[in-house]
Amino acid sequence: MVLAIVLLSVLAFYGVFLAVLEILRRQPGKKHDAGFRIILTVPEGSADYLEGVIRRIFSEDIPEKLLTDGRLYVSADAGNPQVVRIIRDMQRMYPLELLPQADRYYMITGRGFKMSEP
Repeated sequence: MVLAIVLLSVLAFYGVFLAVLEILRRQPGKKHDAGFRIILTVPEGSADYLEGVIRRIFSEDIPEKLLTDGRLYVSADAGNPQVVRIIRDMQRMYPLELLPQADRYYMITGRGFKMSEP
């Protein structure tokens, strides 16, 4: 009888512990921005994989895990209309920013980004 009570008590404590963990996990936490930025450079010929890569980055909460501002900055060849279309479509669902031409130096600030010639 005592063993049954102890076993039920342990299982009840374990259940409460799991419930508290689940509640804490679902609460929107404070976002931490350590100043890091994620820049995805799209190589030529990878347009077929681009949408999947972007979806995977956000489904696995990579920007939050890496303590960034929550945005993904994409550097792609603006001459490829398929890549630009995919990025524009993804911008409706995810916080993305298409960076201008890849031959320039980017400085991403709190107000956007600055470009300077090399």
